[in-house]
Amino acid sequence: MTTSIQTIKARTNRELAKLTAGYLPEIPLSDIFSVIRERTGAGVVQEDGTPWSGFICGESGSCSLTIQGFRFSFRMTWFQMPSGKYEVTAYVS
Repeated sequence: MTTSIQTIKARTNRELAKLTAGYLPEIPLSDIFSVIRERTGAGVVQEDGTPWSGFICGESGSCSLTIQGFRFSFRMTWFQMPSGKYEVTAYVS
C-alpha cells in the first residue's frame, strides 16, 4: 500500500509541531532532520543533492531546504526571545 504525499506531509508536520511546541532552549535541528528522515524516508539536501551540511545563525531567520526526491520542501523560522529561548516553526510544504 502506497502512502499519499498529503499523508506523508500531514504526519511529518504533526511530529514537527510536537517537537517545536513552546519556547526552546535551542533549535533542535538534528531532531527535526530525524523526524523528516523517519517520516519521508529521505533527508534534507543541498542544491547538488548531497546531504545538507550548513548551519543556521542569528537571533531570527528563516530557511527553505530541499527534501531529497520530493517536490515539497522543509521550511523553518526561528526567533530568539528576550529570555534567550527560541520560538521555532518547522514544517514541510
